[in-house]
Amino acid sequence: MQMINLSRRGVLQGMGALVLGLTLPGGSASAATPESGPQAFNAFLTIDPGGEITVFIPSSEMGQGVTTSLPQLVADELDADWSHVRVEHGPEDEAFHVPIGPGYTMMVTGGSNSVMAWFVPMRKVGAAARAMLVAAAAERWGVDPAACSAKDSVVTHSAGHSATYGELAAEAARRKPPKDPPLKAPEQRTLIGTSVPRTDLLAKVNGTAEFGVDVRRPGMLHACPLACPVFGGTVGSVDDTAARAIPGVREVLVFDDFVAVVAETWWPARRGVQALEVTWNEGENADFSSADISRMLREGLDPAVKAATGRKNGKATRLIEEDPGALDAVYEVPYLDHAPMEPLNCTVNVGRTRCDIWTGTQVQTMARDETAKILGLKPERVFIHTTFLGGGFGRRGNNDWVEQAVRIAAELDDPVQVLWTREECIRHGFYRPAYAARMRASVSGGRPAAVHARVSGDNIIHRYLPRILHGMKLVRHFPMEGFLETSPYTFDNMLVDWVMTDLPVPIGFWRSVGHSHNAFFMESFLDEIAHALGKDPVELRRSVISEHHPRFRAVLDRAAAEAGWGSAPEGRGQGVALHECFGSICAQVAEVSMEDGVPKIHKVTAAVDCGPVVNPEIVKTQIMSGLLFGLSSALGARLDLDRGRVVQSNFHDYPLLRMDQSPPDVDVHIVETPGAPVGGIGEIGTPPIAPAVCNAIFACSGKRVRSLPILPALETA
Repeated sequence: MQMINLSRRGVLQGMGALVLGLTLPGGSASAATPESGPQAFNAFLTIDPGGEITVFIPSSEMGQGVTTSLPQLVADELDADWSHVRVEHGPEDEAFHVPIGPGYTMMVTGGSNSVMAWFVPMRKVGAAARAMLVAAAAERWGVDPAACSAKDSVVTHSAGHSATYGELAAEAARRKPPKDPPLKAPEQRTLIGTSVPRTDLLAKVNGTAEFGVDVRRPGMLHACPLACPVFGGTVGSVDDTAARAIPGVREVLVFDDFVAVVAETWWPARRGVQALEVTWNEGENADFSSADISRMLREGLDPAVKAATGRKNGKATRLIEEDPGALDAVYEVPYLDHAPMEPLNCTVNVGRTRCDIWTGTQVQTMARDETAKILGLKPERVFIHTTFLGGGFGRRGNNDWVEQAVRIAAELDDPVQVLWTREECIRHGFYRPAYAARMRASVSGGRPAAVHARVSGDNIIHRYLPRILHGMKLVRHFPMEGFLETSPYTFDNMLVDWVMTDLPVPIGFWRSVGHSHNAFFMESFLDEIAHALGKDPVELRRSVISEHHPRFRAVLDRAAAEAGWGSAPEGRGQGVALHECFGSICAQVAEVSMEDGVPKIHKVTAAVDCGPVVNPEIVKTQIMSGLLFGLSSALGARLDLDRGRVVQSNFHDYPLLRMDQSPPDVDVHIVETPGAPVGGIGEIGTPPIAPAVCNAIFACSGKRVRSLPILPALETA
């Protein structure tokens, strides 16, 4: 999910001052609270008399580790005892918003933005609270605050005075927060840069962690929805006689775009849906198929079709057309579902003057505002209770299932939990768009003299913006991300353009978004260029990386060195890919052999530069997570359409990575560049893996894979 990086000094200074003046639910940040309870220092932090520190985080925890990394930022500047730090998701509140466009902010987790956006503000939260605690202690003892120090949640003075944070909390919380507290230099940090254990680990192991499906409310009913299988279709007629006869079924609700069965528990609701006889108005998309999609995408690759230009220097097209030996390759990738392990779910309680929602969402503000519109409430009367997310990957950055649950709840007198079936999740997603690319290059003179990359596909951003804004440069360039300013490669003559292919399939942000396919196109084609020139793929990349991008060379060199580039065992091939997204750079080397025509991935070596590292172990596991996610999709996952409906329905025909397909050895190395800006880590592991594996397949078999997924492509290669 693409978001604007909130990390520049001017915005952060304003936000830092704002944060310390906002309120937690139920009280002012600067007002005295009962001394027997937690003391609110600001919207992000409370300390109780026993010294327990609660950090309220602005990001959703969906496995990426923000319930650890964000409190680390606070606790380091606070000089807190880490063993007494606990974490909660913050409520939907302006204090937890980030800017996502001119004049608009929201509470959102996406675009690998958590640490990028909050690296400075969360540290300011801790630094301000520490200053308040020290000032309270100094006032109590009648000493100079400069003579006091803090460590492990205790303030001490050279004369022998000491007091715990819990003992000082009530006095400190009444003080005015400093506007711009000084922050520690890197060498002074004690928690930032260390692999402290994850705060959510124990709860997820012992089963006490609350995910959306775990929510239970008194008197709660359960609902199972069913929507038209054809995109854009509506409900025609419904015979619910058999469904209502099932024990436990309470209601059958018919809306214009879906039907829902409500029952005392979920299973009879599910059985009720299966018993419904529904006639659908399938609409104009009922004849649409995958063959139509592929044809339309490839039509956009014709040079005669008008395209939006994203990058242009020199005379790339002329040089390529004049070169009889020019390389010309077409690549294609399919629609992909997010397939989070926890099905979409939402629990809603609609009262007379308020609405409470319990769900795992990446977009709390959107959920609040849309609910308010549906119910005719003021936004401040809608309360979002964020649970753990059993996988998000961008899917929970939409709000469709929450809106559906609210519409169902509005028809009932009791709280209701709406839970989608796996089939409903896969067939009614917001998918990673299908894309095609035509990659051409002139390699005369022993080097890539000219490169033209044309991509054809839909634009995710169009789904979120009024048509009047579609012509904006930022919007036009979105489908070409990864080819433009974040690319380290420099060619004397280069053209990157995009052809809009308007398709009737709902699309959305998918882990690494456009980088997921554009990295496959570019890094695969660079391998073809290297082969045509008889050059080593790593050396070719080094030769075209601009001198202005030394971080890219350092990451590439580290991955190659750690992988033992060029020394793979007999029968194995190595493939490399390098990419940047969301402020971080990752290179991956895959080591692959072919067994009975099927690739076996033996090892993946990765190097990453994400700027300052908060928790090294989380960085490494996120790279592993990202590359396994990308590998899962690259090997066998795809969504096909037939008669306007998704063919796949569950994990038997939308396969996720199995243990025997996973590389037994994944080796991740962190490259730290002093002074580099903060980068995101949740998505950068995904884009390089598919091209690295495909390039390795070519190295060991001579088969070139130009379409994904890999396994079907190899059958025709």
